[in-house]
Amino acid sequence: MTEYSQGPVLWQAIAALLIFAAAYVFILIEKWDRTYTALGGAVLMLLLGILPISKALTNYANWPILLFLVSLFIISSLFQKTGITSYIVSAVLRKYRMRAVTLILIFSLLGAVISALVDSLLAVVIIVPFIIMASRKMKLQPAPFLITLLLSVHIGGAATIMGNITSRMLAASGRITAGQQFIRIFPLICLLLAVVYLIMWLLYRKRLVAAEAHMRELLSLRPDSYLSQDRLYVVGSSVITGLTLVLLSIQGVLGWNPAYIAASGAVLMLGMNYKDVLFIIKEKDYGAVWHQVRETQWLFFLGLFIMVGGLTYAGISGFVAVRGLELSQGSLPFLTNLLLWINSFGAAMMDNVPFLAAMLPIVDHIEEELAATAQPLWWSLIIGSAIGSGVTLLSSLAGLYTASLTDQDGVKMKQSEYVTVAAPICFVLLVISTVYFKLFLL
Repeated sequence: MTEYSQGPVLWQAIAALLIFAAAYVFILIEKWDRTYTALGGAVLMLLLGILPISKALTNYANWPILLFLVSLFIISSLFQKTGITSYIVSAVLRKYRMRAVTLILIFSLLGAVISALVDSLLAVVIIVPFIIMASRKMKLQPAPFLITLLLSVHIGGAATIMGNITSRMLAASGRITAGQQFIRIFPLICLLLAVVYLIMWLLYRKRLVAAEAHMRELLSLRPDSYLSQDRLYVVGSSVITGLTLVLLSIQGVLGWNPAYIAASGAVLMLGMNYKDVLFIIKEKDYGAVWHQVRETQWLFFLGLFIMVGGLTYAGISGFVAVRGLELSQGSLPFLTNLLLWINSFGAAMMDNVPFLAAMLPIVDHIEEELAATAQPLWWSLIIGSAIGSGVTLLSSLAGLYTASLTDQDGVKMKQSEYVTVAAPICFVLLVISTVYFKLFLL
């Protein structure tokens, strides 16, 4: 037993670390479904007595966060059925048919906005097919489009509590509010996006030139075909989604729990889709129900939280936190910059979600030891994760989906091709973020 643990003996603490590391590796290589991997690791920790099941389900299975994440998933997936975002993207392409570099910027800005307001994965799901189609019609390589889009999606998703998992988890736990995040982080997000676009313009402005005849082929796009024919659903879903976003943005002022706001929006969205819900119930399609449950990823996060709870209960998180404090001698600026770089490196090398989940209790311990509010540490988690997620195609679900989709379409976005451009840009973004933190957030 360590001085930071609450119960397990030494062998159990070691076992907790090995189980989490093994699960991490299996999640990274995607040998099995990540949901089953996380649940398997959690069950194994419970069977070994690393943490009591009562504490696992009350102290560490953070139900408000799970409710918040599931609700946002339901809202974003059902809003996608309206076809509004696909309509906007295709309408912009058809109407303006601008130079290739300008189209890259338009695609990427749309991706950043969709990522910030709805979901980063949704932004990729919608825009990547248009990128592949447009690049083919213009007889250009899609790599510059895809690289810029992925960097924009990851960075743009850090601007709000809706955009990426990092922000959602922190917002649901009450560590930050939507207003705080927008005020403190949004200027940095704009700066980082501007740097990305400037670098990509310098790299590709002379290499991406499409013939006018190829540009005219974009006239064949029909934006109306992407819009749902059920106009009542389009209007109703848009109002519900917009109202939910507004309430989440001002929930700090209202004093409302963000999980309940998101859950209310999800219930209303399901109400708009009551015919589909009744059909599934009537048909007793349990396979479809199980598929939808897995798609929300709440079981994955439940297993992940329990595994992280095992690390915390065994004292590993506290040990790491205290060692970090000793290294920094309690300096908040040093800790903030250290966490920014470590989190970015971890997100780049591994799946960013379990890495973040493991970091949260460590930062909690650091904040307790400092006996003061350490908001810059939470900002460093958000920015570090956003930048690190863009380094490789394996660092996030958005990157993995893009790689998979391009492979299916015969385009094949190579990892080496992506990293060669994205990694140096992300290093520049980290340096800029470090300076920004020093000047404005510390």
